[in-house]
Amino acid sequence: FLLTSVTVVGATVRQYRDVNESLPNAAIVASQAFQTTSIYDRKGTLLQTVDQPEGGGWRNFVELDQISPYLIQATVASEDSTFWSHYGVEPIAIVRGATIILSGSGSSGGSTITQQLARGLYPDQIGTDYSISRKIREAMAAVAIEKEFSKTDILTMYLNLIFYGQRSYGIEAASTTYFQKHASELTLAEASMLAGLPQAPSNYDPTANFELAKKRQHYVLNQMVRYGYITQTQADKAFNTPLDPQTRNGSVRPGAEAFTQFARQYIDEHYPGALTTGGLKITTTLDVDLQATAQNIVSSAVQSILLSQNRNNAAMVVMVPWSGEVLAMVGSADFNSDAIGGQVNYAITPRQPGSSIKPLVYAAAFESGWNPGTVVMDVNYSENVDNPADPKDKVWTPLNYSGNFNGAVSVRTALANSYNIPAVKAIKFAGVEHALRVAQRMGLTSSLEGQKWYNLGNSFALGSGEVKLIEHTNAYATLANNGKFVPYNPILRIEDSQGNVLYDATRTNPKEDAAQAIDPGIAYQLTSILTDNQARSRVFTENNLFGNTQSELGRPTAAKSGTTDNWKDIWTMGYTTDVAIGVWAGYTSADGTSPQSLPEFDGIQGAGPIWQKMMLEIHSPQWDSYLEGPNGSTIADNFPVPADIYMGDVCAATGNQAADGYESNEEPLIKGSGPYLACDQLSAYQQSELDTAMNSLNKGPFTGGAVDSIYRYQSAADGNGDSVRIIESSDENGDFTTDFSEDEEPPIEPIESP
Repeated sequence: FLLTSVTVVGATVRQYRDVNESLPNAAIVASQAFQTTSIYDRKGTLLQTVDQPEGGGWRNFVELDQISPYLIQATVASEDSTFWSHYGVEPIAIVRGATIILSGSGSSGGSTITQQLARGLYPDQIGTDYSISRKIREAMAAVAIEKEFSKTDILTMYLNLIFYGQRSYGIEAASTTYFQKHASELTLAEASMLAGLPQAPSNYDPTANFELAKKRQHYVLNQMVRYGYITQTQADKAFNTPLDPQTRNGSVRPGAEAFTQFARQYIDEHYPGALTTGGLKITTTLDVDLQATAQNIVSSAVQSILLSQNRNNAAMVVMVPWSGEVLAMVGSADFNSDAIGGQVNYAITPRQPGSSIKPLVYAAAFESGWNPGTVVMDVNYSENVDNPADPKDKVWTPLNYSGNFNGAVSVRTALANSYNIPAVKAIKFAGVEHALRVAQRMGLTSSLEGQKWYNLGNSFALGSGEVKLIEHTNAYATLANNGKFVPYNPILRIEDSQGNVLYDATRTNPKEDAAQAIDPGIAYQLTSILTDNQARSRVFTENNLFGNTQSELGRPTAAKSGTTDNWKDIWTMGYTTDVAIGVWAGYTSADGTSPQSLPEFDGIQGAGPIWQKMMLEIHSPQWDSYLEGPNGSTIADNFPVPADIYMGDVCAATGNQAADGYESNEEPLIKGSGPYLACDQLSAYQQSELDTAMNSLNKGPFTGGAVDSIYRYQSAADGNGDSVRIIESSDENGDFTTDFSEDEEPPIEPIESP
């Protein structure tokens, strides 16, 4: 008998070693189990819990002290009443289970919490077959776990790994799924229902078999009374408490669908795999209340303004320039509308920007030597092109919005009033490739990919290249940053499943290390133009939406609108020192089709009111904290003047250096960057432009004063000061003609460039 006993014990010890030597550490296995990543707004409002691929489900690890005591008590009472005292197994229960297996009837049962944990941790090593050998392997693994870990650790692992049905693994996921709350917040009624699920999650699923789930809850409550955790009165009250368990499908908080998907794409790019296995807590830059306000502004404007003009959709981005934080993103007027393709995020969908691209083009021209006082010839213009879409189309003749030419105009006037011909002259002067590189440096980092310069040509200056609203807003934020490009950022903070901070945008100042995309002086010059309401009054009148917004805010507010061919896409972009806002509007449909023609309706009319309402809203007191600078510092209302900027006079007629006897205009100029020529000297380029302008005098129509401005340019170049040498009158068609004050037309003499 003694020899037999020794043999049995020896065999058991060898089997114990054989089973457990091959098992990895339980804590490591538990920590490597998938966890759900949750996405929140900046105030902690849940936007989405990210489901596992192919319906894998959800899991969020929590410590034992983050779980309701009711749930812990209910689990122990119903699953393993002697959990706190046994050593991993209950011998009597094992014998009972073995007897059931041998008899072939009933359920094996008998597994302690530790055994269930072992089975969940090591399914491959222990097996899932219905046999005595499997129960032995399970028991031995349980004993090993008990030797290595405390009861608290074991229960923590168990409650975080066990399956509760509805694709919910662990009690935190189950609490969120069934009752939309954290595990720490579970009531006795809720806890007793959830504690009954692990034995048969499908059978006891309260969303599918509520009555059966109630029977199981009754058993759990009785067990809690039996082992002294609660009184019978408490049990009765909990059982009679109405419950309304829910399911979930990983859907996004309504109103934040477009932004949440955008944030997920951003996370995928910067933290591959984190969404499906990382168990991260991601706090975004979005504020759900501000987002709701932004969505309402867009949706209301579509109904009250755009639909009457056959436009049915709009999108908007609100961004903090110095940090790149995206405070709000409206992807469409109605996410749930199939008629407008509402689930397409038009904040990240490339569209033609029209004239809203012009500040970026002029940035390239300024890098090449122009400034706000540079005078450009706005006259009849055409160029030979190759149009693959229409081989017969060999000549491109851009026109201004009004159809008229404006003569010799300053860049300030040209950009403020969105003249097209000067913008084409600007890109020709700077070079298309140069202009594209500048636009990319400023923020159009992916918008122009694949759009080769030779396909866009000079028409890029008028918005022929497609851009994403998010990146376009980012480019305008670069201007607000005095030329520093801070990439847009939808993420505020990232924590891992243990609460360790992996990323915290509030601890950094991205602007400090940001790339200087364009010279601060150039950014300031462009801002000077875009905030100049007097300059834009030629076309927009002084009582315009942009000027009124600036007056109401009581601070400099830069703005530019844009309208594409056939009024298909309309835009308004703008910024203050502390926020940049971009708005697109147009017609969309589920199949991508649009009307052949749309009513004439431009950017300031259609997108402008949305931009204005949001600009006024974001500067209301309730959002002040979002527009603070680094470490809560105050951002000044006025744009800072860069060290390389000075206010200097330029010749009004030619845009060259000011001189006595010639009218001059004061402009912000960059030290050491010109103008270099005297008022009465012309470069070869300027002379060529003047020659072209003089030859275009009979190719009107010109606006009032346009022809006179050309002759003043020519007269100043001749050294004749600002003498007005022509009298303008209009013919019967309203087009301007010229009558000279002398008998003969003044000669045009070539002027050599010094």
